[in-house]
Amino acid sequence: MTEKDCHVYLDQESNTSYVGDPFAGVPISREIVESVAAQYNVETDSLARALREVRSTSVVNVETLFTGFDPLPVGRSDDGLLFVLAETDGCWDAAAERIGLSEDGHAAAATAHDRQVREVVGDREIRGGNGFVVSCSEFPTDAIDDIITVVERTRLTNRQATTWILSQYVPGSDAIARILSMPESLVQSELATVDRTTRQGLEETRTLDVPGPLTRLDPAPQSSKWMGLEWSSWFNLRDWQTLRDELPRRPGLYRVRHTELPGLMYVGESGSDGGVRQRVGIDLPAGLNESTPQTGDRHGAARPLRQITERAGGEMEVSVTTPPISSEQRHRRAIEATLLAICRREIGWTPMVQLNREPSEHMGGSHGEVLHELRDIAERSSYTVPSWRPWRNVTASGWLGLDWTVSRPLSERNMIDSSGVHAFRLWRKDQAGEQWDRTLQEVGTTGSIEGRLFTLHNQYGDEVRFSVVNLNGLSTVTRRRSRELSEVRYDLIGAHYLATGAPPEAQF
Repeated sequence: MTEKDCHVYLDQESNTSYVGDPFAGVPISREIVESVAAQYNVETDSLARALREVRSTSVVNVETLFTGFDPLPVGRSDDGLLFVLAETDGCWDAAAERIGLSEDGHAAAATAHDRQVREVVGDREIRGGNGFVVSCSEFPTDAIDDIITVVERTRLTNRQATTWILSQYVPGSDAIARILSMPESLVQSELATVDRTTRQGLEETRTLDVPGPLTRLDPAPQSSKWMGLEWSSWFNLRDWQTLRDELPRRPGLYRVRHTELPGLMYVGESGSDGGVRQRVGIDLPAGLNESTPQTGDRHGAARPLRQITERAGGEMEVSVTTPPISSEQRHRRAIEATLLAICRREIGWTPMVQLNREPSEHMGGSHGEVLHELRDIAERSSYTVPSWRPWRNVTASGWLGLDWTVSRPLSERNMIDSSGVHAFRLWRKDQAGEQWDRTLQEVGTTGSIEGRLFTLHNQYGDEVRFSVVNLNGLSTVTRRRSRELSEVRYDLIGAHYLATGAPPEAQF
């Protein structure tokens, strides 16, 4: 180095050559470091050392960027480096002061970070300030494109979009706070702001909520606005006269609850001539109030509901909704599947008497223990509820938190392990547009994936892709396993309907 060369550090001794590999732990590629060093006429090894020291400071890191600024994630490396763009006045000044960088060292370090991020961005038109490379090994790579999409479509800040998208990939605000090194209270505040923003504009509603007749904003199964539907008040199922007087003769959906238990007992739909009045106001109460086989068979849920009240006391109540779209059978049945999937997600188990369950047959405790025992039975008899992280992109490799195989054309169906019981999904490979705009052709479950894929290949040909997931932990009892597979299908169809506003093309 000549006297005319510039220095990275103010302290001349710090500019001496580094002993060992100068690029060990440096978050910027060697090619970029060498190029920037030449641009600023500084020693390459000294710049590499400075970049390593910057990485270890508490100034340029995830906590500083997400707590004090509004960064936009644009990429993540396999070794846990997060690439972000951010307007951060003074951030590099603080870092330079902390480790003693010269003016040239300050500029070179900032340029190296920015150039590395610009290389990741490539030809994409993304605005967001200067580039920073920080360590964040837990940040889900698949979330980044979703974050950029939300920022482009809405008025959310980068941080609001990031926290909201992460809420669909990781379990809870505490996990988001850990990933971003933010206070959990700040995460919760940002998520609340997103929910308020969702209701404020058409584009925000389209992007932040869900397409179709439902909403993600009211997921509590006993809410009067559950999933955005207009539910009636709760009626006692033994009050025949009120049910017949109040319930409409239109197609719709209904839910049953026990007055002393969380969650729901049953979710159903009716498209019969008499609408929900016939199914809920006549058939269901008949079996609940009378014990003869003739009346009990008019609704499959009546007998187990009656047995629960006989053992546990309390009352069964029903609430109905008749949105205009429920006159279309495909949508009505898809909404039913969605309500069941959401109930499983929010409560942790399937409605207690759904799928011909009779929990009272398994109760053995005294009257005072029955309610607690019913909850335990409901949890034990329900198939594992998926994490739903992520759920918006129905073709994602980790859709619903499940371990889907890599997608292949149906012509390559013989390349997967066919042992075990599987869930499957199909989609046409010619779909264009954003990931969130994609839809599935069909979902299902099967104990013979090889034969099922053979049939599907004959039906659809090579233009359809497939992906499967092995279903572990299924019961060995045939009847119970059949119910568990139905629960899986509810989850898949319900998540698809919520994400796309329609059931898979070939469903129902």
